[in-house]
Amino acid sequence: MAQNDVILARAEFDPRLPRYFMLQALAGMLFSFVMIPLIPFWLILGRGIHQQQYKNLVCELTPRTLKVRRGVLFKVQKSIPLDKITDLALNEGPILRYLGLCSLTIETAGGGQGAATGQAVLPGVANAEEFRDRVLEQRDRVTLRDDSSERAAAVPAVPMRESGTLDEIRDILVRIDQRLADRA
Repeated sequence: MAQNDVILARAEFDPRLPRYFMLQALAGMLFSFVMIPLIPFWLILGRGIHQQQYKNLVCELTPRTLKVRRGVLFKVQKSIPLDKITDLALNEGPILRYLGLCSLTIETAGGGQGAATGQAVLPGVANAEEFRDRVLEQRDRVTLRDDSSERAAAVPAVPMRESGTLDEIRDILVRIDQRLADRA
């Protein structure tokens, strides 16, 4: 099993999430006016679709990535490198707040606005603050490890040829210091 396949944490989603999906869809239908006649059909069909939407929502933290899978008809899988994550924001809209839920927005470097440009939104994460802190903690581990290995790679190691190398360097520096003192 590769290191990236190890699951360090898995987001748990609140069981009230299908109700949120349903209310969100109904609000969209109400505001579009054209869709209002379809609301009775959606009340019958939507419940099952939103339950599947809830079941297909997965978020897993691995040592170097955050993997997100979602969707019923159109399935989306994202693997977001932890070193590209800049923040995980907790958001509450009116419907989420009414249900006692919040949404976790994953913001990435160069992500811009919207999920299609490098962000992901996870509505209804149970214990969202704990999960956010766990992801940011792992992100910090990854970025600190990468920074230290980059610094080590940037400074090439100079092998000591002889045990007297440092003595030679000291003697050269003393001569340089004497010459500078003579010129002054």
